[in-house]
Amino acid sequence: MTIPQTICATIVTYNRIDFLKECVDSLLNQTHQLDKICIVDNGSNDATPEYLKQIASDKIEIITQSNVGSAGGFHTAIKYAYENNYDWIWTMDDDVEPFIDCLEQLLKMEEFSKCINPLRLFKDNDEIYQWEHYFDYRTCMPILHNNMSLKNKEYCFVNTTCFEGMLLHRSVVEKIGFPNKEYFIAGDDTEYGVLANLHTNIAYTKTAKMYKKRLTALNKIRPLQAYYEFKNFFLLKKNLRVHFSQSNSPFFYKNLYRELKSRTKLILKGKEYTFTEKKDLISRMIRGIRDGVKLYKIKKNG
Repeated sequence: MTIPQTICATIVTYNRIDFLKECVDSLLNQTHQLDKICIVDNGSNDATPEYLKQIASDKIEIITQSNVGSAGGFHTAIKYAYENNYDWIWTMDDDVEPFIDCLEQLLKMEEFSKCINPLRLFKDNDEIYQWEHYFDYRTCMPILHNNMSLKNKEYCFVNTTCFEGMLLHRSVVEKIGFPNKEYFIAGDDTEYGVLANLHTNIAYTKTAKMYKKRLTALNKIRPLQAYYEFKNFFLLKKNLRVHFSQSNSPFFYKNLYRELKSRTKLILKGKEYTFTEKKDLISRMIRGIRDGVKLYKIKKNG
């Protein structure tokens, strides 16, 4: 007799109540019923706290904390689900909306993987989000594959993960622990996926789907993003050098320079930015690199 596996879905939210409501509704209507929904509120100051009070129940757990970024949010969420002994942990931001059979389809992959990622589509036009990529340990940057592996197959394997829909088995968490809060935003799920890949083949399937909401100014670089994406390149490099000696490759700095040059050019040409915003974003990227270099040079036990 097969013992039923318990599943906890986790949502990290911050000031996006309309998206959050749609996400929660989609979880409550899954064809494969969830055992628990855990919502981590990262200090929202809109109508989110009141909404969460209304929906709190035996089925829906609410955790409120200060804004410690998405990395801190997912650390709390995965820790909650693991310590409460759920077999599978399904992670997501508040701006995704799983199709009603998404979980059912993800679970069909459990024979092949203990870390499974769904296909995401933009809700406004059903355009497929081209997520498939390979994380290059030498450069700490992704090599984009643009979903080519899914053209004639239902699934493929990648070497990292994304918290927008990742279904993770507790046996992997037991081996790699919880997400690193130090990232704040950007790179936390990348490192977590690289570590998970040391213990399971990470699957990416087009049979399980969820909508991804297209935010206003989706292509506009946010100030925090400008800083943390560049700082966290070094954090990734530092944390992964324990596992991959190739992380010391000079390709890292070559690609870092190329990325900075590309982003700077994009910002300078961007009509959506004011002159002051352009100066601020470029300054933040450079400061992120400076702080990242300092971080990388700190000895492991220092």
